[in-house]
Formats: sequence, structure tokens, C-alpha cells
Amino acid sequence: MKKVLLIIVASVFSFSTAMADVMVSAGLSYNQSVFAAEGRERNYDYQGTIFTDIREYGAFEDSYPSIFAEIGNGTIGLGLSYVTQAIETPTNSSEQVQITNATSSTETVKAEFKDLTTIYAIARLPVWGMYLKAGISQVDVDVTETNASANYQDTDTDGYTVGIGIEKDLGGVGIRAEITGHEFDDVNANNGKGAGTADANVIDVTELIGATATISIVKNF
Repeated sequence: MKKVLLIIVASVFSFSTAMADVMVSAGLSYNQSVFAAEGRERNYDYQGTIFTDIREYGAFEDSYPSIFAEIGNGTIGLGLSYVTQAIETPTNSSEQVQITNATSSTETVKAEFKDLTTIYAIARLPVWGMYLKAGISQVDVDVTETNASANYQDTDTDGYTVGIGIEKDLGGVGIRAEITGHEFDDVNANNGKGAGTADANVIDVTELIGATATISIVKNF
């Protein structure tokens, strides 16, 4: 997916050189998002037998800044946005029991979504400064676990986004307000050992969706 994004970015700039009336825009955004998903964590003992299987559906919210740049002709265009900080889930705690020595420990798990990058098309409507957006996204997923025995491997996921917004010119700069929806592919992470093997820890995240309200300052050149 990262290679695809790079190819699209290169295509955008190649496309811009062929346009007669090129308008370049750049901006800074503040985002308030809510995400929801179903998570499942499976832990296996030294024999490869599952001894805990936790499944929950939950939601979390976070706020974060992002930057973007667009190239178009004033009616349609292509854009690239990048989230400059990690989006963090709340920390989840669980009590783990070791069958071999009858001891227990508290483990905490959280995930960070890093380097969220979106390539999108934008189409401006001829009423009230409204516009529509649709694009594809890619984000790295870093799962951290307090228990040293469960060192989850980093992964990534791809997704789609659609949105609607409105832009008002304030003389030299513009202000945008928009709402976007997100859907991401399923995420799987483990501690280097697959399901059914000794001492494996496996996390699956499915049905990952979200919505974001965004306020942006944009400069058109």
C-alpha cells in the first residue's frame, strides 16, 4: 500500500504540470475522531492450548493535528493528508494466570496508529462552498504489551474514507469544516508465534470504522 501511495503522489505532480490553470492548496487541520472495532485476544499455554479468549466490542476517541496539500483546477483536485502524531487507544488490562506455576499477573495492552496517510480526490460543488472527498488511507499499527513475554509485532492496515465539507474564504485564507467516515481492513498482531503454538499471544481487530470532525485553515496559491 505504501508503494501505491507513492505512485499516486508522483502521478499527482505529473498531472499538475499538464494542467493549464493549476491551483495549489496547503493547510493545517485539527481533528476530533471516534473509532470503534471488535477486538479479540487469544493466549496459548506452553502446550499450544488456548487458555484465555477475550472478545470485546469497544470505541475510543482522540484528537490530533494533520497537514495536507492539494493540486487541482479549482473544481476538482487531488490531495495528500498526513497525521503528524499517533492516535492512541485506551489501555486495556487483564489478569493472566499461568497454569504451570499457578501464578497470575496483570497485563496491559494498547495500540497506537501512526503515520496515517490519505490520498484523496476532492470535488467542489457550485453551492455554499461545499465539497466532497473520497480517498484511500494507510496507517501503521503498533501494539504494546506490558508483559515481556508478549512482544507484539508491528503491522499496518489500509482503508477508505469519504467526506463532505464546506469552505469559506476569509480573504487570503480559507476556513474548512468537514465530516468524514472511515473504514479499515482487519488487523492481526501476534508475539511472533501463530495461533495454536506454544506461548502464542494473538490479537485480531475487525470491523474497524470511524468518523472525524475536522476544522482546517487553508491557503490557496
